[in-house]
Amino acid sequence: FQDEGVVMQSYRSLRDGKAFDNPVLAKIASAKGKTPAQILGRWCVQKGFVYVPKSVKKERMVENAQVFDFELSDDEIKELDGLTTPEAIQTFVGLYRKCVNRDTSKDGTLDGVKMDITED
Repeated sequence: FQDEGVVMQSYRSLRDGKAFDNPVLAKIASAKGKTPAQILGRWCVQKGFVYVPKSVKKERMVENAQVFDFELSDDEIKELDGLTTPEAIQTFVGLYRKCVNRDTSKDGTLDGVKMDITED
């Protein structure tokens, strides 16, 4: 998509905090002196995704914005890429469909709503 001028936006960049205890993420965060949220945000930035974290707490908003003063190594990027498993994709598909139905359905049905997801 990016070769065609399309900018991708990260969806649920911080996974609602559900990945913060992942050993790979925790190891990289510790090595960088950053939080797991900052590591996920930086991964988005380095991958070229628009990173839009969500928080209602000022301290987390500040923390989430602090992703431009460090870089992840190629090896760290590969480790983080490895967290995208088939199971993780299926979890995303389920959440996507749930949110699409909640956010776009006018009459409680999915008639006319694009539900197919390309996983490549």
